[in-house]
Amino acid sequence: MSSHNVGNPQLIDGNWKEAEQDEIKLEGELELSLDPQKGGLTAWLTVAGAFACMFCAYGWTNAIGVFQDYYKTHQLSQYSDSTISWIGSLNVCLMYFCGFFAGRLFDMIGPRYPLLFGSILQVLGLMMTSISSSYGAILVCQGIIAPVGSAFVYYSAVSSVPTHFLRRRGLAMGIASSGSSVGTTVYPFLIRRLSVHTSFGWTMRSCAFLIGGLLIFANLTIKSAVKPSGLHRLRLSDVTRHFRDPEFNILTAAIFFGYWGVLIPFNYMISYARYRGVDEDMANYLVSILNASSAVTRVVNGYFSDKVGKYNVDTAGLLMSSIMTLALWIPVRGLTGLILYAIFYGVASGTFIMVSPACCAQISPVTDIGTRIGLSFAVASIAALTGIPIGGAIIADAIAAVIHWSGRVHRVGWKFNRVF
Repeated sequence: MSSHNVGNPQLIDGNWKEAEQDEIKLEGELELSLDPQKGGLTAWLTVAGAFACMFCAYGWTNAIGVFQDYYKTHQLSQYSDSTISWIGSLNVCLMYFCGFFAGRLFDMIGPRYPLLFGSILQVLGLMMTSISSSYGAILVCQGIIAPVGSAFVYYSAVSSVPTHFLRRRGLAMGIASSGSSVGTTVYPFLIRRLSVHTSFGWTMRSCAFLIGGLLIFANLTIKSAVKPSGLHRLRLSDVTRHFRDPEFNILTAAIFFGYWGVLIPFNYMISYARYRGVDEDMANYLVSILNASSAVTRVVNGYFSDKVGKYNVDTAGLLMSSIMTLALWIPVRGLTGLILYAIFYGVASGTFIMVSPACCAQISPVTDIGTRIGLSFAVASIAALTGIPIGGAIIADAIAAVIHWSGRVHRVGWKFNRVF
């Protein structure tokens, strides 16, 4: 049986044609079926487990805006918004920065142990936050320990799903990614209600128990269809060889600029709404509205990305994120405008967040999916760390869309009807 470059089109007789991809053989050892019509129980259980991981890891990270406002009005009221925002920035930054290490470990030993390690660390970090009251303690527990755990949870999930699917990879990734939208919809409601009826400590512990239960399910269901390469020493060439691929470099640049701006509304939506005179309850629900609007959209756009091309859908999501911020968030003054912005921005940003890992998987050998997804998001961690305090939402998303489109042009040319 011949070996093919998984997920990549090949240039045959001057025309782009999709390679035959019914089955591939990995290093002469593992024969892997990638027939999307026969994903099997293991494949779809992996998607279900990844949904739970996204709910716990990415969903929690996207809900950080709830704490931005809560800390400002409670135990950290003596600190500025910018100072408090470093908790959220570090949370996002470390979740992405650890991606290379989590992804690399996934490729070497599979998802089992990285996922278990991440599950323990995330729950531990949240439990420790529940007994913290000072800025330094909260920064360490919620801004460092918990997000490192979230990173191993997230990349174990996002790297496992693409190994089971090929032609319906976008749909599978969309279903799994919608877990983060559901999580970010649920957490603000849960945190808001619990904080009214109980203490901050028990609010955090309740969330930790919920996350712990879901991660138990994830640890039992997530599996990779690719045989691990085995532990071996990390060499510099293991990193640099990926940056010799121009398509990977272009995509990584697009992800960098995308995350430089796309997460800012998640963090400042509540504070901005309060500034515009929206009452506290409704302001807290705006983040949930934003994420609820993207939950179904992620699944739908995941399906369409398999039909019209992942790069095409991702570029559209980036452009819409920039346009919505320019046209709605900046000019609006009242609640109605903010609700409309939350809905439309949730649709646009959710598309970019969902499709980006699928784009990376599309241009990567199946044995390097974990490393490449993690490496690209590790680079994006710098944008995540600086983007929220700086606040360059509009221009960053616009730049990302241009770079993303250039990557598409590099592969398939300028024709709009190319599926890529």
